[in-house]
Amino acid sequence: MSDKESLEVVEHAKEELSKFFKLYGFSPYEIQNFCRVSRQYNWKGFDYTDAPEKLKLIADTMGREKINPIIQCAINFLDIIKDHREKAQYREDRTELQKAAEANKVWATSELNQLFPSKGWEVTCHKFNKPHVEEQTGRYNPSFIVDIPIGWGISVYEQNIATVKGGDRERFVMSARKKNYARLAKDGIIAYDCQVLKVHNDKATMEDAWVFKYETPTDMILATHKEFSRAESLLNRRIKDTVVGELIDF
Repeated sequence: MSDKESLEVVEHAKEELSKFFKLYGFSPYEIQNFCRVSRQYNWKGFDYTDAPEKLKLIADTMGREKINPIIQCAINFLDIIKDHREKAQYREDRTELQKAAEANKVWATSELNQLFPSKGWEVTCHKFNKPHVEEQTGRYNPSFIVDIPIGWGISVYEQNIATVKGGDRERFVMSARKKNYARLAKDGIIAYDCQVLKVHNDKATMEDAWVFKYETPTDMILATHKEFSRAESLLNRRIKDTVVGELIDF
């Protein structure tokens, strides 16, 4: 069924459902309730205040069981509308996820190529990806497949922490969770609990690490280490070096 045909079916279902509510005397509240829990109307009684008038009349004069076919017809029209909305939402969500995944792949590949230009990088990004790196065999140069999570763009790239220098060498941040520590926040420092990738002797490996960030009006200072305290110390040294450098330049 084409999108146009599907929309026509939905519009017909809406019209029929509207006629049903009007014909059987549904109040605005009762309409909302029916749309929320329609299948309860297959068994509930209608001996309450503000019950749909015609349904109550049928139940009182002909018996409760006579109502079920009428109710089921309305439920079928409601299901058509709900199914259409769910499918439309799925297509919309899928499109947004695809856009995010493609953007993440482009950004991450660019960062990796700049950070480790002598290596080959292929980035994958899907909804259920977990950070992972694997060497590709049969290549002339050391090459790797890197899996990053769908939230990488927001949690890492937009935080400007995709690449950070440790005490020894550069790291690529595979995932990050921003942590709120009041002691650090009062000094303008942000800490991230991360998984990072490093390259040494043509081998790419992952490790858990802390990334610390401090921003000035003109610069951003980053540091990383596996140990929290040493990452903080490294950042403080870099902040001090930056301040001293700016004073000398001034």
